[in-house]
Formats: sequence, structure tokens, C-alpha cells
Amino acid sequence: MIFTVAVMKSVYPAGRRRLSAARALITAVAGGAAVVAIATPAAAAPARLVPLAAIPFTTAAVTDPAGGSVTVSWTAPAVRSVRVYEGATPVRTDRYVGGGHGTGKLTVRVPAGAHEYFRLVPDRGASLTVSQRGFGLASDPNLRDVGGYRTTSGQWVRENVLYRSGALSLTPADLKVVNGLGIRAVADLRTPGEIATTPDVVPAGARYHNFNMTGEASTGSPSIPTEAAAVQLLVDGERQMVLSDASKQALHDLFTTLAYSPGAGLFNCSAGKDRTGWSTAVLLTLLGVPSDVVMKDYLLSNTYYFNSPGVQQTLASLPPATAAIYTHLLDVEPQYLQAGLDQVKATYGSMTGYALRGLKLSPLTLALLKAKLLTGTPARVA
Repeated sequence: MIFTVAVMKSVYPAGRRRLSAARALITAVAGGAAVVAIATPAAAAPARLVPLAAIPFTTAAVTDPAGGSVTVSWTAPAVRSVRVYEGATPVRTDRYVGGGHGTGKLTVRVPAGAHEYFRLVPDRGASLTVSQRGFGLASDPNLRDVGGYRTTSGQWVRENVLYRSGALSLTPADLKVVNGLGIRAVADLRTPGEIATTPDVVPAGARYHNFNMTGEASTGSPSIPTEAAAVQLLVDGERQMVLSDASKQALHDLFTTLAYSPGAGLFNCSAGKDRTGWSTAVLLTLLGVPSDVVMKDYLLSNTYYFNSPGVQQTLASLPPATAAIYTHLLDVEPQYLQAGLDQVKATYGSMTGYALRGLKLSPLTLALLKAKLLTGTPARVA
């Protein structure tokens, strides 16, 4: 309680005078209302409700660069035309690069090494800004944006607000890219032993936190004699992330920090695929992202991490039988995440039950996460 009150005072500088506004926010977000409560002191007039614009896009994506260009695609069945604007930052996308009908695709040349942002402007409804998911960092290939997904309510998970990654063992060139993301909170999910071996290079202006998901001093080096044993190790590990007290406390602290910290956030483990993968799956599910999309996002660690030159060179240096075992340790597989999801259902009934009873997250924290990470109005149900 002391921690919660202290954080509330930092988010709402007027202290208790602002708590009523926070309660109004809970009511609006938890109830699915298509409004935002404007924070005002309790003694002032009632909060003004401002309607949010609906985002008409049902799909929107930007491919990672290939051959000096990216492909921007979208689907918005209810609109007649879409204009596309490009920019080097999400707040300065003012260069018109083309357009199309409600369903369209556009190939755009981009500068080498650039991470470009594209604002899709429909002839009706709210615009949507999208960018490529990965950043192409040689020293942290699995650093990518958590946002850019549509939820079952018709809202979108905001891009440029939350990032996931492996250990931030960044080269000077890659650190320059990460410094430009506006990250203000870094949550490291690793053990003290891992951190001592490979400490995070914390972006400029960010506050560093360590939430050890295993509760152990180090990850250890278990003997893994067969491929089946490797798979079982990862399956059991996923279940333990649901059940262990250390993991539940770490996730409580992670989501609370993300909810109350201003600016963008980033969370990481060593490879950015297991502890970070589970944390991301929990968060996206709580935000309302469909389960098949959550699984696809989880499996993207194979694209960004497993297929990276460093991992492939490591596997190539091993004897074939050993490489086959290590493949299951270095990749992600659907059965890994599914084991965690099944454990949540068996123990808590639903992801919301897991969040409230397992992670001990308050309704206020969940509401603030949604307010921070979602954009657009919930779709009307006929």
C-alpha cells in the first residue's frame, strides 16, 4: 500500500486530490467505455469525457527492410481511401509517399539502416501509425516493439511505447538507436549471475530495475542428454513461470512499473524469448490481443533471435547430435507457450484471474496499463 500511494503521488502530483480521477479512469477503462476521463482535482467540476476516435483498420503492418525497401499494407473495409505518410519519428510523419483504397499495399524505399514510421490516414475515422517490428540490431537482434496488434475490441496496442529484448549488451552504434526510443524504464528479468556476466547497457534517461523471475542466483547448467529432455525442460520452465512465487512477484513488479512509469518502457531477459516471451504473452492477452496473434508474436523470436548469425554460428560449431539438443533450447516452440497458457487455465481459470489472484495486480494497475498501451475506441457490438 505504501508503494502504491507513493507511485500514485508521482503520477498524479497533486497527491490525494488526483485519486478520484484515477478511480474515474478505472471505471472508464474497465467498463469498456469509449471515453477518456480527464484528471481534475476532486473539488473541481466533474471530469470531462472526451470521445475517442475509432480506428477503422482491421490489419496494418510494415515489413522489415529488404533490398532497401519496406512494404506497408493495410485493410480498412469501411473506408474508401487511405493516404500514407512517412517519417523518421512517430510524431513527425509528414512526407506523403502514396495511398490506395480501403485495402492496399505500398512499397517504399527507405534509407539503409533506417527505422521508418508510417501514418495511415483514412478518409474517415482515426489514423494509425505503424512501423517495422524489429530494429535490425546486431548486438540485440530480438529487440522489437510490443505494439502494433489489433485487439478483439477493435482497439490497437500502441507502438513506440513498450519494447522487449534480450540482454542489452549494445554496441555504441546500437545504443545510439535505442537511445532514440525515449525509454524511461528498463526492467531486467534475469538472475544476478546473468547480470554480472552481461550487464545491461541502460539507455540514456532510463531507470533500471531488476525483477528476477527465477528467484535463483544464476540459471545453472543442467545436464540435458536428449532432445526430449530439452523440450521437457522448456515446457516445465513455462509452467514454473506461472506457479513459482518468484515469477509471480517479478511479473507483479514488472507490470506495476510499466503502468506507473512515464514514457516508454523496455523489459528483457538473456535471449528475449522465454521469460520475456511469457511476460509479453501475458500482457498482450490481458490487452485483448487474439490468442493466435499472441502465439505468432511469441514465435517471432525464431525469426529475430534463433535465425540470427550468432545463434546459427553457435549451432554450426557443435557436433550434430549436440546441435539438435541445443536447437530446442535456443528456439521457441508452440508447445512451450501453450504449457504456460494451459497452466494458467488449470490454476486460475483465465488470464484475468491469473493477473488478479496470482500476480496480485490491482484493477487500477490493469486499467492504467490499458490506458497507456491501447489506442482507439472499442468496436460497437451489433
